[in-house]
This record gives sequence, structure tokens and C-alpha cells, in this order.
Amino acid sequence: MFATVIWRVYAVLVAASAALSEITVVQMRLDYNVEYELQLNDTVEYILDFTPPETTESEEGVSWPTVLCVNSSGGDLAQPVLLTSRLRAGAITWQLPYESDSTTHFELERTLCPDDTAELDPNPNCGARSGGTVGRGAFSLHVSSSCGALLLHLVARRPQHWRLPFLSPVHLAATQTAPRVFHYQFEEGQQSVRLVVQSDDDICVSISIQNYSCPIAQTLEEISNTGLRMTVLRSGAVQLSRWRYPRGFLVVAVVLARQEACGEVGTDDSAWLWAAAVLGDQPAHHDSPPRTKLLTFTVEASLSRTQYAVAIGSTMALFLAFYVAFGALVLAQRWPPFHDLVRPTAVLADTSEEALPTQTNGAPATSTPARRRRGSNDTFDSSDGSSSEEEEESASASPIFPATPTSPTAQVALTTPVDPVSPVSPVSLVSPAASPHANGGTNTTDEQRAGPFGLPARLRLAALARRRERTLRARSDRYLYTLVTVAVFYALPVVQFVAVIHLMMNVSGSLDTCYYNFLCAHPAGLLHDFNHVFSNAGYLLLGALFLLQVQRRRARRRRRPRHQDYGIPAHYGLLSALGAAMMVVALMSASYHVCPNRLNFQFDTAFMYVLAVLSMVKVYQSRHPDVNARAHSTFAALAVLIAIVVWGVLGGGGPLLWGVWSALHVATFLLLSLRIYYVGQFRLEKESVAEAARELRRSARPLYSARLALLLLANALNWMLAAYGLVRQTSDFAGHMLQVLLGNTLLYMVAYLVLKLVQGERLRWYAWCWLAGAAAAWLPAIYLFLAGSADWAASPARSRLHNHRCKVMQFYDSHDLWHMLSAVALYFSFNAMLTWDDGLSAVKKSDIPVF
Repeated sequence: MFATVIWRVYAVLVAASAALSEITVVQMRLDYNVEYELQLNDTVEYILDFTPPETTESEEGVSWPTVLCVNSSGGDLAQPVLLTSRLRAGAITWQLPYESDSTTHFELERTLCPDDTAELDPNPNCGARSGGTVGRGAFSLHVSSSCGALLLHLVARRPQHWRLPFLSPVHLAATQTAPRVFHYQFEEGQQSVRLVVQSDDDICVSISIQNYSCPIAQTLEEISNTGLRMTVLRSGAVQLSRWRYPRGFLVVAVVLARQEACGEVGTDDSAWLWAAAVLGDQPAHHDSPPRTKLLTFTVEASLSRTQYAVAIGSTMALFLAFYVAFGALVLAQRWPPFHDLVRPTAVLADTSEEALPTQTNGAPATSTPARRRRGSNDTFDSSDGSSSEEEEESASASPIFPATPTSPTAQVALTTPVDPVSPVSPVSLVSPAASPHANGGTNTTDEQRAGPFGLPARLRLAALARRRERTLRARSDRYLYTLVTVAVFYALPVVQFVAVIHLMMNVSGSLDTCYYNFLCAHPAGLLHDFNHVFSNAGYLLLGALFLLQVQRRRARRRRRPRHQDYGIPAHYGLLSALGAAMMVVALMSASYHVCPNRLNFQFDTAFMYVLAVLSMVKVYQSRHPDVNARAHSTFAALAVLIAIVVWGVLGGGGPLLWGVWSALHVATFLLLSLRIYYVGQFRLEKESVAEAARELRRSARPLYSARLALLLLANALNWMLAAYGLVRQTSDFAGHMLQVLLGNTLLYMVAYLVLKLVQGERLRWYAWCWLAGAAAAWLPAIYLFLAGSADWAASPARSRLHNHRCKVMQFYDSHDLWHMLSAVALYFSFNAMLTWDDGLSAVKKSDIPVF
């Protein structure tokens, strides 16, 4: 009883409220393709029923949507016109005017949901509205406003294009207020397709890929939370699979009000990722003229599983062919004619020579110190401040050549014990050529002349290879152990970080997160860009093969040890570090290409820096084994370089970074040049600087002309690179650093080869083959690298302008080919460094020049 009374009171109050407001409900039945004008105020509400035209024979089986165009003559955001469409698939509400991307719009064009986006088996008890419109595609529109008198113009029509055809381009125009919506239904047997978007203008547009469902997101705010999306200027592409969109997919093109989203006007390209995080006043609302974007959509076929298998199999066969060739060469050495063609002409050690130590010039030593077992707490490296019994023993067992009387430093060195902290003692730098026992006891004036720090006029390898072979081997092996340690601690966070970024892209749906070449990005499993990940297999396989070759040489040298007074000292640990670094490059580059962007670009280049630096260290170590940089100092310098690169990548460059880097670059290389010229004896100390200055005043003629010419050329190159970077200040700081290191590496390798030929040293025929193969691989590889398919330093939309089609087997693009060719080029280059001194195996160290 009480409930009945309450209900009657409520009904009376509702009736009284309606009477006071005097709201008139007008119901009308309207036709398609006719523009209607409605007068709105706060006392009238319209219910408009639309019945679509009859479908033609060609439209049978296709559920067409309705495009509703509405234009308001007034209103504001506080008192808008409300429009609610009631469809079979659901109800959707809009308002006029509305705000999008800080712009106020008084017109809109929306594509309503087709009927078949509703449930496939609707509830039979939920029929059509009594007295309403029924039929396929019918809908009603409710219009009301709380504002004063205004005019509303509206028209309902069918879209000009709805179903995207396969392999046939569709041309259309979109504006800020009129986004374009299309549907693609997979054909029978299709598992995936590639959607390609092209345009001839630079107006920024956002392309959204959505499931075939209702509602359809058609504003910037809505598409940011729905499906996949990407910003496009002139080119864009994405591959879409049937398992993700079983009923096909919707393509929505939304023109953006400003260019900032595409990294164009008003936004610094180098900081676009942080633009949304900048705090401050928001831009004022404003009206702007409509921007019209002309677009072309094409749905293309993606690769089949057979094409995947052919591309992967061909790539593996290519690199495994190197293993087959290596095995064939090993077996061929059992054939006597081929064995005679490739065998080294080395002087082997024998038991008698091992029992009786000899000097470098072959004279028997006067005394043999007792050999002691190295304690567990001793270290091979004398540069770390510890006392290594082995190095002290090595120094005491080394023959001492008398210095020239003109060198006070050398005279003191004869009575000075070896300093275990310094890289090499002064006595170690005295050339055998200065000894009356060397070269038959004859000396020229040049040979008797000594320079600063007791340096002889003619440097020979015997003066710089006085450490025991075991000591040099341990120092070289330390490069490999350090590299493996650094790689493990560096790679694990990299893999974790990249996995998180890839997950963020999948969750957010923003294809702007990763800078793929979308025109040639083939997904596989969880990877969106499998081909760019897989093409790094060459670094892994060829790096492992080079490691195998080095270990084979090492084992052969262990079985047949060579005389310690002949040939270039072997540094198998450093060579192994080159092969291991090449394998780590494969891991780092593959991790980067899982989701390439500016935040993780240094992962792709970090171990390329390591390769470049280790290559220079290896070339220098060949003729300077006792004064070469230690592993810990080399990797410490690399750590500084990578820290600067991270500053450049994350900070976006700037005058401060480029100024600091240019000054550091020039100063460091100048100091390094002095160290190299004075064979490791120059230090940034008062005595060293004074000694070098006295040498400049004493003689205008340089002590080592070839060495000075090489260093002047290297300084000129580095000063030009520093000036170039300071002037341009490009946002690609990591690329600039790579140019500096690779340029120095190439210069040093070429200079080493030229100086070998000038000194009359000849390379074995197979070393020439390695060099020719390296040159033949490097030239096209560099060309393909410069023709990059993406640019992480630009905005995502600008980077897509570099996207291009696949070049080989419809699977690989230019960057994939760069991966493969550079892997082959590195393999050939490392083999050239491994073999180009084989011709010196039977030459005494006292006759091998140092340069």
C-alpha cells in the first residue's frame, strides 16, 4: 500500500515537471541523401527515423553503414547539441560543438556501425521498437539542445567506399571533422595482408586499425585507446593477421589539427617522445580551417609460409657454406701439394733451445734465472700495481742491450731495475740495432742516435717483445674474459628492457613506439619484424666460425711451438675477443630490432664500438706487445664513450654536448698520439713534457718520420670529424661516434698494410684473398647502410618516409643486406688481420720494423 502511494506521487511530480518545461517531442521519418534543416531550442526534441534505400544486386551480402553529416550554427561546450543514434548494434552519443586536439568544431561526420557488428545471434525476445523503423540498416536519431535558438543541418547517406578491395587502390579525402572508415574482409585462404597508405602531401594524419565491432572510434581521443594506430605523412604500412581480426578489420583515417604529432612544425624532432610530458600552460582553444588530406589505401598480399621457409633456408645455407668451405680447406691440407702452398715457413722451437735460453740475436745468455711457480695471488698484468713474479722473472731473463752513450736515460736504464708498475721499462725500448753484437757488430750513425726517453733511432720488434710468451698470452686472454663478463652484464638488462618496450607497444597499440621498415617487416610469432632480427644470424655464425679458426691455430701452435725470437707474437686472446664481440653484436642488434627506437639505439651500436676499438688495439699490439693497452683500461675507455653516447641519445645533443665532446675528442687524440709516437713512454707529467720539448729544440728532424706522418694524418682526420660534428650538431650522435671509430679503424688498417709493403714485407696469397673479399663486401655494405630504411633520430611519421620495399626474395630490405654483408666483411677483415703477418714467421724479431 505504501509503495503504491509513493509511485502515484512520483508520477504526479513527473507530469507537473513536463508541463512546466513545455518540451515538445517531434518524431519524423526522413530519407537518405536529403539535407534537412532543424530549428533547435530548449523546448523541442526530435526523434528522427531513417530508412536506408533498397540494396542493389551488387550490394547483396554486404552490410553497409550510414554516414551521418551534422552542422550546427551555434552553441558552446557548456550547452551543446546532443545527438544520440539508436542502432541495431547499439547506441552512440555525440555533441556539437566538440573539442578535439585543442580545436573546437561545429560540424561532424561520423560513420555509424553496420548491423552485422551486433551480436550474431541476438536475443529473440528483444525485437524492434514498437512503432519505430525496422529493416536492414535502419536507425533513429534523437536530437536535443539546452541552448537558445540555433539551426542544425543534417544528412544521412551511404559511404562512397566501404569495403576495401584486394590489390586495388582506393583514393579518398579526409578532413579533421570527417574521418574516413573502411572495412576489409579477409578472403578465403588469406591468413594475413599488408595495408599500405600513401599520400602526396605532408598533412599529418593518424591511421587506426580496429576490430570489426561497435562503436567505431573516430576521434583522436578515442583512437588513442582503441586498436593499433600510427601517424603518417606520405607513407605508412602495417601487416595484419586473420587470427587477430577474424571478422576483418576497420581502417579509420583521422586528420590531425596540427603537425606536432608527426614531428613537423613547432616540435623538436629529437625530443618528440617527451613532448607530452612537458608541464606548462595548455594552448588556448581555437577554431581552424579544415585540413584536407588526400590518401590512397591498398591492401596487398603478405608472404606465405613457403616464402618464409625459402628465405630462412637460403640465409642459413649462405652462412653455413662458410663452415663447409672451412672444413674443405682443413681436409685439403692433407693433400701434400696444397699443404705446401699454405704451410707457414716458421722456425720451430726445440728442446735444446728451450733448455738454453738465447738472446734475441741468437747469442747464448750468460745466466739463467731460476724459474718459480706463479703464486695464486700473482697477476700477469704489471700495470695494475701488483708485483707479478712472472713479469719480474721475464724482465730479468730478457737480454739487455747496451744503450748508446748519447742517451743519459738509457745509461741509467742499465742499472735501473724493472718497474713492475710501468707498461715497459726503459731498458726494454733499447733497439738491438744499437748493440755492437747486433748485425755483425756494425752500427750506422742513425742507429747510434738516441731520442728522448732513451728511444733508439730504429725501432725493432725485439725491443718491444721482451715479455715472456706466457705473460703476453695471459694479457691477450684477458681481453676475451673481460669482454665476456661485460657482455653478460650488459646483455641481460638489454633483453629485459627491449621485452618491456615491445610489451608496451602491444598493450598501447601505438605503432609509433618502434621504428620499423613497415613496408618490409615480416612478423613471426611474437616478433613484429622477424626479418631484421633474423638477418643478424650472420654475425653469430661467422663470429663463431672465426673463434673456431683462432682456437685451431692456437692448438696447432701449442702442438708445434715456434722459436720465440722469430715472427710476430701471437695474440689469440685478443683475436678470440674479436670473434666473441661479433657474436655479441648479433645479440645486441637482434634485441634492438625487436623494437627499434631512440631509447635503445645505443644497444645496437655499443658492441660495434667495441669491435672498432679492439681492431685498432689488435693492429697496434702486433708490433707493440709490451706497451699495448691493457684490457681493463681499454674497456674503461669504452665505458666512457658509451656514457657519452647515452648522453647524446637521451639528451638529444645540443651545444653543450657537442662542445664537450669535440674538446675531449681533440685533446684525447692528441695525448694518445704523443703516447704512440714515444712508444708508450710519454705521460702527462712535467718531466715527460720537458723531455719531449728538449727533443723538439735539439733536432728539427723527427725521430720516426713514418710514425709522425701517420699520426699527423690521423690527427687531421679526427680534427675534421670533430669540427664537422660541432658545426652540424646532428641529433644522431651515436652515428657520429660510430663514424669516428670506424674511420680511425679503417685508416689504421690501411696504414698498417701500406707500411708493411713500404718496408718490403710481403703478404701470403691467402691474406690477399681475405683483403680482397673484405673490400668487396665493405663497399656495398656501406652503401646499403647509408640507404637506411628508417631513421630513429626523426619522428615516427618522418621515419616512415625512408621505408621501402623488400629487395631480395620479397623478404629482405637494404638494412637486412647490410647485416649480412657487414658480417661477411667483418669475417674477412678479421681473417686478414689473422694472416697478414704470416710471411714474417721465419724473420727474426730483431729484423722486423716497428710502425
